[in-house]
Amino acid sequence: MSAIEFSDHLSALIAGSGLSKKEVALRAGISRANLYNLLNGQVAEAKLSTLIAISAAVGAHPLDLIRIYFKGMGAPRSASSYRGIATGFVQDVTFPDYSVVYAGETFAKVWAVTNTGTEAWDNMFLQCQDQPIEVDGFRVGLEPLESRVPVPTAEPGETVEVTVMLKAPQLPCTVKSEWKSTDQGGNLLFPDKAPLYCLVKVADISV
Repeated sequence: MSAIEFSDHLSALIAGSGLSKKEVALRAGISRANLYNLLNGQVAEAKLSTLIAISAAVGAHPLDLIRIYFKGMGAPRSASSYRGIATGFVQDVTFPDYSVVYAGETFAKVWAVTNTGTEAWDNMFLQCQDQPIEVDGFRVGLEPLESRVPVPTAEPGETVEVTVMLKAPQLPCTVKSEWKSTDQGGNLLFPDKAPLYCLVKVADISV
């Protein structure tokens, strides 16, 4: 599957919907420029949430577009991907990028992810990838209450939510925590895939 084939498939779905490209972009909640980038073959950075929104706009099943995209357009595949294990980010359920939390606050970060592979998820985990940094005796970074959390079992095509509990540092700053999928033994399942992350602004509680 090439970028051209993906674009042709997307064009066919739009044509079959009877909608204009402008109407599809509006219904999907994306910019026309974003849609035209996909139609022109610039698909390497397409978000799963965008593909789902476009599918809904044209009346197609999301997996129809998602499976074609991930067949050849996603990030470089690891060995686990070739065995049928794959994952795709859908959205930040809580604390989207640059949300504000208070110094020392403990909060729950939740991501929605979809099983985009052909095998069920079983005994998968999210492992924190952060390296602690201290400045003047204060930790600068988000501190996980647990460095590894289980990923819910999911059948192919199923979307689930994964939650990690994080504690904000005592100093006001902007911080990021990264998490990657592992097997039960702690081995990375998708070493080439971008991590899930939490990016927040920490505010002084006295303000």
